[in-house]
Amino acid sequence: MERSCFVICDSEAVYAEKLSFILGKKINFPVYVCSLPEQIEEIESVFPIEILLLEEKCYGKVRPNIAKRIIYLTQTRDNIEKEEGIYKYQSADQILSDLLNIYMGEEDKELLKQSRYKECTLIGIYSPIHRVGKTAFAIALGKALAKKERVLYLNMEEYSGWEERFCMKSSQTLADLLYYTRQENSKIRTKINVITEKIEQLEYIAPMKISEDLKAVTYEEWKTLFKQLLQLRLYKKIIIDFGECIQGLWGLLGMCQKIYMPIIRQKESLAKVTQFEKNADLLGYKEVLNKIVQLEITEDLENYVRDLLKKEERQCDSSRAVSWEDIGKN
Repeated sequence: MERSCFVICDSEAVYAEKLSFILGKKINFPVYVCSLPEQIEEIESVFPIEILLLEEKCYGKVRPNIAKRIIYLTQTRDNIEKEEGIYKYQSADQILSDLLNIYMGEEDKELLKQSRYKECTLIGIYSPIHRVGKTAFAIALGKALAKKERVLYLNMEEYSGWEERFCMKSSQTLADLLYYTRQENSKIRTKINVITEKIEQLEYIAPMKISEDLKAVTYEEWKTLFKQLLQLRLYKKIIIDFGECIQGLWGLLGMCQKIYMPIIRQKESLAKVTQFEKNADLLGYKEVLNKIVQLEITEDLENYVRDLLKKEERQCDSSRAVSWEDIGKN
């Protein structure tokens, strides 16, 4: 049997060609373009049509079973009655996002082309000291790494102040991703691509908006989510910005390959670090301490992170962790 295809039928030929060019790079099906309903019949006689993206004025002009899924390109933001529709005059990325939302119910096929890394690692960002630039460092680190590889940032703070701090509003958050990890046979791979957004090249999923919802997530649920993300291998690195209220925090820190801990070398602050280290020993998580890289962050974050990554790259052969004393030295 011939491989299924994706068809765009729209009388605006230039629009259809441009859309097919963009979607064709990301969709896991060959993409064909036509401008008349009868041309769809010709394509379907050769290739089974998985998805037909059809302009709304052709509603009723094609057989309902000509494609596994017919989605209409509408000129208004309201869906056609009893049919699935996507607003035509928006960005190709948003059209793809809408397609993914509609396609979420499919169990057997993946809509997107997605390469996988050989491995994925978790990087934790945590500090028992507050107001040390933890989140700013985490984002700067993610942005630097994302220039060379695919990186995901997750904020798990009780009060991240995300929308106000970064002027970014998101309709879907980490709570939505957790919901899908709880469902059997859920398409978490597709869901991730629906809800992720970007700061430059760094991908992120907006943090939960209600602190009590974050506190209610169990250690087992976080562990399941982390394991699924690691198994998917869609990202080379996943940066977890930990808050204090997370259930099973010690166990989750233990899942990380490396933990960056911003500190301030003041008596009161170092006393908190000492207590943290004693707790790790008493609670049986001494191995977590071996993963921690303590850092004194400077105001020039971009250069600081660049120097940090260069030093780590040079030292990786010796398997020696970078200590805070190393940063800033030639």
